[in-house]
Amino acid sequence: MIKTRYLLAALALLFTVLTVLSFYFYWQENGALLSKQSQHASAAGTAFGKGKNYSACLNQVIEKSTECRDTNCTIELKHFLVACTEQAEYDAAACEKAPASQDYLGKVSWSVSKCRKAKVKNGNCTNVINEMPLLCEKAQFVPPVD
Repeated sequence: MIKTRYLLAALALLFTVLTVLSFYFYWQENGALLSKQSQHASAAGTAFGKGKNYSACLNQVIEKSTECRDTNCTIELKHFLVACTEQAEYDAAACEKAPASQDYLGKVSWSVSKCRKAKVKNGNCTNVINEMPLLCEKAQFVPPVD
């Protein structure tokens, strides 16, 4: 009779192989579309961010996330947020209550709170704005240009 640990190991290996194959086939089918959408979202974020501040970028992403229901949309919004904050003026008000980027539980709590205040009840909103603490930290510690 097959020992339980060997059976579990074989099932774990099978699960791993099937997961890798599913990601491979997903990327083969959707990779070009995702790249195109990411480039478009970055361009839109760059255009939106000019003359705006971090709060405007964050609010725009939260507003857009109300209709966001799939992974492609989440990736788009993350690219939009990053590009927007690269062009926007740093805004201490948008970042003052954001937790440290290493504080996982703090980021989760902060992002859920932000999305609930905006009355957005899908998980994509929190997934997208989880990037904000890292973007705030990057903006605060920009090395001086010589």
